[in-house]
Amino acid sequence: MNLIEPINKVFYIAVYDITNPKKLPKVLKTFRKYMNWVQNSAFEGYLTAKQYQSLKEKLSAIINKEKDSIIFYYAEEQKHIGKKIIGTEKNEITQFF
Repeated sequence: MNLIEPINKVFYIAVYDITNPKKLPKVLKTFRKYMNWVQNSAFEGYLTAKQYQSLKEKLSAIINKEKDSIIFYYAEEQKHIGKKIIGTEKNEITQFF
């Protein structure tokens, strides 16, 4: 499903690896406030610069920077990113504006 590109937003894909099981729900809850869950440990969505900065700050306060990893991939336009799914799609993408 293609998302309509909002003005002044960048499309992000985020993947993460959190070592502490007690911190994982906090990371998941934080991501869900900003992005769409697409698969275990993976989110995607459009964020403004302010939203992206806020998300990074909140996640940085939760994770252990020496053991955990969060990677953000980004593109100015989602149309430059192909997406193929093998198997079942874990979660239907919904966008609320």
